[in-house]
Amino acid sequence: MPVDKIRVGSVEIVSVTDGEMRAPPSFMFAGIPPQLYTPALGDALADDGTFAVKFGSFLVRSSGKTVLVDTGAGPKGTMPGGGQLIENLKAIGVTPEDVDIVAHTHLHVDHVGWNCVERAGAYVPTFPNARYWIARNEWHYWTDPEIVAEEGAHLRTDVLPLKDSPQLQLFDGEAAMTPELSFLPTPGHTPGHCSIAVSSAGEQAIILGDVAHHPLHLIRIWIAAVDELPRISRRTKRALAERLIEEAILVAGGHFSPDSFGRLVRAGSQRAWQPL
Repeated sequence: MPVDKIRVGSVEIVSVTDGEMRAPPSFMFAGIPPQLYTPALGDALADDGTFAVKFGSFLVRSSGKTVLVDTGAGPKGTMPGGGQLIENLKAIGVTPEDVDIVAHTHLHVDHVGWNCVERAGAYVPTFPNARYWIARNEWHYWTDPEIVAEEGAHLRTDVLPLKDSPQLQLFDGEAAMTPELSFLPTPGHTPGHCSIAVSSAGEQAIILGDVAHHPLHLIRIWIAAVDELPRISRRTKRALAERLIEEAILVAGGHFSPDSFGRLVRAGSQRAWQPL
């Protein structure tokens, strides 16, 4: 049975899903021929040629703060299969009012879907007591009028409504949210993409965001069709994979299915994924 919760020193990390979608490998592994990805995916590949990709968020408890990493695809219908996050948070005893920080790895549609809810004809923050942390360069990229015109709905309902909110917290670089949690710039999937670095009592973990949608992205340094900056994405993946192995860092992958937690290890001359 997949592990849904880990401890890193005094930090608790809980995998909380917003649902899942089925994706063709060609979407996740850009330019990779079927004869390479089919055997690598094995039984995860269904008869229709798709495999499961979770809309994964993480609920992190650190230094007295309740931190939600990403808010899933949401209930607005922009991504079929989403919309379960709030109920799944309630199942572990967490209400929207309990969240102190919403930490964004990036602003793609399947990571911001519960940022806001509609009330009285306006979109307002779903988590009323939370600071919404977003990398400054990520914010500027996705709020550019040309990008908004191209991307449309999710930016208007779940990103732009935060613009004048006192809850919006823009940051640069490796900003610390708590003494144990900080952002780790990992660009490539998007220009301002960040992972979340966890360090407590001599133990480490990294919540990936979309550096990798599947362990194969780190094992073989494959890129996704939705990586905005493919060349930079490949460099980031390679550097992060080596660090994960050399420092034996625990990994939390929001899109990984069924195992959200594991380690990247060396297996002879190759890399391998070792789920917890």
